[in-house]
Amino acid sequence: MRQTPTLTRRALLTGSAAQPHHISSAVVVALPARREDVHARLAEMPGVEVHAAEGTRLVVTIEGPTTGMLGETLTRIALLDGVIAANMVFEHIEAHEETGS
Repeated sequence: MRQTPTLTRRALLTGSAAQPHHISSAVVVALPARREDVHARLAEMPGVEVHAAEGTRLVVTIEGPTTGMLGETLTRIALLDGVIAANMVFEHIEAHEETGS
């Protein structure tokens, strides 16, 4: 069974604590006349990748260091001109394991 490492004050202060990586998927619904513009704007956003586009829907992934960052990016997406809705579908947290030398 895998043990979760204990987080200590020293690890936080020295930056040696393992940092998880967050990945989420989202569906973005755009106005039909604005879909191509929304697609281009999404592709320019750091940490955002467009994987599929059909009709008015675009499927994207958002990556970043925290859940809060993912939520902030999703909010920025929802506020783009031409976006009707942006909904998170799934979130995964990938824990980075430190390797000893």
